[in-house]
Amino acid sequence: MNLLELDHIVHFINRDPAQAVYEWEKYGLKAILGGSHTKWGTYNSLLYFGLSYIEYLAVENMAVASKSENPLISQLLRDSKQFEGFGQICFRTDNILKLKEDLQKKGYHPTEIFDGKRLRDDGVLISWKMLFIQSDGPLPYPFFIQWSQGDLERLEDLKQNRLLPEKQEERVIESISFVVSNAGDVAADWARLFGVSVDSQIKINVGRSDIIFYDKNANNDLMQIHNLKGDRPFLIEIDPPISSSPITVLSDCYK
Repeated sequence: MNLLELDHIVHFINRDPAQAVYEWEKYGLKAILGGSHTKWGTYNSLLYFGLSYIEYLAVENMAVASKSENPLISQLLRDSKQFEGFGQICFRTDNILKLKEDLQKKGYHPTEIFDGKRLRDDGVLISWKMLFIQSDGPLPYPFFIQWSQGDLERLEDLKQNRLLPEKQEERVIESISFVVSNAGDVAADWARLFGVSVDSQIKINVGRSDIIFYDKNANNDLMQIHNLKGDRPFLIEIDPPISSSPITVLSDCYK
């Protein structure tokens, strides 16, 4: 599989994405308004750490969103009926067509490639391509994105437009933790998906980020999270940390 890096984590919310901007101001971090996806009936705000980010995604137009064939929007509509919080993770590629071929050769069932775009507040049109993997299991596979701009161009654009403060440029998303029904099986499946090895039976590394799977029966806290959300992410850890202990922002946990 071609080189992949964590691109973003999708945090589903049932409120105006501007709320994320206000919430992160309390912790001295700069989140920004993203824009509207008029074709999908959604809008977002973004919290960058280098080129990786957290996307706060909400429904802006239910009539449009309910007709969307984009799997992420379908998941947003399902999950947001039950909870706010982390729902999906996305990895960046520079060759989405080759990636689709690689996934098919491994026996996975990728979807069609979706074209995406949004108009930024400064009038700049941002565009990308997205690829999902079909799954009947309780945990959606990660999805993949290819931006129209290269990494260096995107980074320079963020810095020039003061969308990425220096203290956030230097941080990275170190790990994403999931609670699942069977940590060992999920870790093995995702390791095969990414073509990596499993560490300690529950952890894999993709790019600069670790993905850690915890069994729902490991403790009462994990069981309570799983009872609410099912198999989903529940904790994002940043390096350097943004807090000495986990903090809850818009119903999910960061550190």
